[in-house]
Amino acid sequence: MTTNADRPSIEQLAKEAVERAPSAPVQLPLWPDDRRGAPNAILRSAVFSASTPVARVDRQRYVDRLLPVLPPLAVFYTGPTMYQPELDVCLELWHRCRLTTLGNAVTFTGRSFLRSIRRNTGKSDHVWLSEAFSALLEPSIRVMQRSPSGGLTFLYGGHLVDEVFYDHTRDGWYARVSPTICKLFAPNAHTWLHSSARLALGRGYLAKSLHGYYATHREPLPLSVRRLLELSGSENSSLRGFRRRLRVALAEVANVEHAEGRRFEWCIDDEDLVHVSR
Repeated sequence: MTTNADRPSIEQLAKEAVERAPSAPVQLPLWPDDRRGAPNAILRSAVFSASTPVARVDRQRYVDRLLPVLPPLAVFYTGPTMYQPELDVCLELWHRCRLTTLGNAVTFTGRSFLRSIRRNTGKSDHVWLSEAFSALLEPSIRVMQRSPSGGLTFLYGGHLVDEVFYDHTRDGWYARVSPTICKLFAPNAHTWLHSSARLALGRGYLAKSLHGYYATHREPLPLSVRRLLELSGSENSSLRGFRRRLRVALAEVANVEHAEGRRFEWCIDDEDLVHVSR
């Protein structure tokens, strides 16, 4: 039984919070304007599904769900299912926040934001963007790292985006990201995606997922079709159907990479292993 004496005091909790807080202003890495930075923990896991998005009211919700992810990472997710278009929005938010001290707000117009992710700028698109911002505020993740002995070390816990709101008096959006997210953008823990290639994939959601996943590897190891299905967060339960979509998506990634002068070769062997060379 826990007594009041066993509970930490408010002073103790406040002291611990100060000790955990960054001691100096921090920023995200300053990647070039034609790139978009993202944590490998996101790109190598099923945080953002490769399936076709459904309405928010119809999305499945999870509480502390252990997501498929490449070891040694372990990612626990709480919130509704998220999709690749919302990752486009999240990438653009991080991109804009990288130019300021984290914890401070950045401001932008909806029109400029939509153009940056190659969306139209009509009324319905502004409504979609507002809903995407709202969706990104819901989920929270815990990222852990497994040791060889099987133990878990805490890396990050919190939201992907901490605040997004529209200021009617200034006719602009404001967004803020917590300084602690820098833990996910540590050296060798994040990847700079070629933005033009990702956006050129349009509504090829599986292709976007694969593009992000393989960008995190210099020399990707072969993975089974079933394992890629799991990592993509695809809601297609048919392995045969997914394999068919996978072939199309890999060809789409190869096309956009070749168009920009980068190598991307792939094949699926007789053992159902996917080989990619880039």
